[in-house]
Amino acid sequence: MDNHYYELGLNSPWLNAAGFGGYLPQHNNDLSIPMGGFVTNPISLLTRSPSLTRSVLSHPGGFMLHSGSHNPGMKNVLKTYAKKWSNLPVPLWVHLLVTTPYEVQTMIRLLEETQSVSAVELSLPPDASAKSQFELVASALGELPFFVCVPVDRAEPAFIEKIASLGADGVVISAPRGMMMQDGKCRQGRLYGPSLHPQMMAALHRLRGLNVPLIAGCGIFSKAQGEAALEVGAAAVQVDAWMWKF
Repeated sequence: MDNHYYELGLNSPWLNAAGFGGYLPQHNNDLSIPMGGFVTNPISLLTRSPSLTRSVLSHPGGFMLHSGSHNPGMKNVLKTYAKKWSNLPVPLWVHLLVTTPYEVQTMIRLLEETQSVSAVELSLPPDASAKSQFELVASALGELPFFVCVPVDRAEPAFIEKIASLGADGVVISAPRGMMMQDGKCRQGRLYGPSLHPQMMAALHRLRGLNVPLIAGCGIFSKAQGEAALEVGAAAVQVDAWMWKF
């Protein structure tokens, strides 16, 4: 395994995935893996309330989660955590939920002023056009390195190369979206679980020739699976529901 995580400014190739760690690292990590960085919960510019249809639906390969990504908004998060972030023992990545270039630029400016953030992670709206998504990526260019989350089922070479050409420092191959029935109604959400590991490995193999740092951001449910992802080309690995001992 190459130590590509050094190039990302990490202490080791292991991180948590956004949404699976809160806003500060927890000391009761039971994974016995030295975490090389910390990724915050998703943060939007303004306060976002929980979804009225939030749910967790299980299936044989894992589960589907829909929460609405509720959070107190960027300014409230900074008011509560900015000073604490300055004392973290590992690099801090802040995960941003964005819908417009204005939101991207505003939040990144606020983060640049804290001087305690190592990098930004960007979630793209799933229903936005490719043109709109590329505009969001281009607007993230600033003083901080930034990584773009791309669902594993959309991680195709042409799309990744375009993101890299717009200035992204890397790509997180993240959890895909899915749909399940609940009480006769269709529910949508993000998919998590061991069943995603083969898709993650296939995506890494498909993209390994690109000159873009790739982070395996879903389907990792054991140390061996994480090491396998690193072997086939991932620069780092993010752990999601495995942290919950699912």
